Amino acid sequence: MMAFDFGMLPIALAAAIVAPAAAPQETAPAMLPFGISQDMRPSTLGCEAIDGGGSSTSDATGQYVCKGAPEASDLFSEYILAYVKGTGICNISAVSSYIAEDSDGKKTRALFGKAYALMSQQLGKPDETVDHATSNEFRDNRQFEEAIISEDRQIFDQWNDLSLRFGNAESASLTISGSDELGLAVYGIFRFAGNDDCLRKMELATGRSAGE
Repeated sequence: MMAFDFGMLPIALAAAIVAPAAAPQETAPAMLPFGISQDMRPSTLGCEAIDGGGSSTSDATGQYVCKGAPEASDLFSEYILAYVKGTGICNISAVSSYIAEDSDGKKTRALFGKAYALMSQQLGKPDETVDHATSNEFRDNRQFEEAIISEDRQIFDQWNDLSLRFGNAESASLTISGSDELGLAVYGIFRFAGNDDCLRKMELATGRSAGE
């Protein structure tokens, strides 16, 4: 019979005692645009359904407009949610008040700069910064409003692959949009994880795509 070497026991025990425990995995922080989490319900936020997409109390699948948020910014006047019951919020679009008669875009561009600072504070430097005009004519800020409304000039910042930094995020955008009737506005868009699949569910349930 093989003899057991008791002399090895203390060494083995010591090794077990001093071996470092596995470091706990850090949980990625959550993206909480304006204090809104993906699992919040429209009724909790006091939102109203858009175009009959669900009542403010039933939390049915659809789009909702909210006049405020838990951590609202005075840069934006309303927050539009795409929501799917049983899944949560697909994305949030923060919309500024429309600025009329801003032909050179001076007021709108100043507001865009403030919104950029706000989003960069939370999300960091954007992955893309675009100011594209279809021709030299539309690069002239004297025609800023006309160029934006006609979509001959596009201005936006884009944050991609936010899942690398946040446990519940996909991407975000900041852009300027406008209409002949209202003027120009700044949009800050935050997309939660699974945004595309979430929007498909909303379209199947309502027969309408986001933005219609």
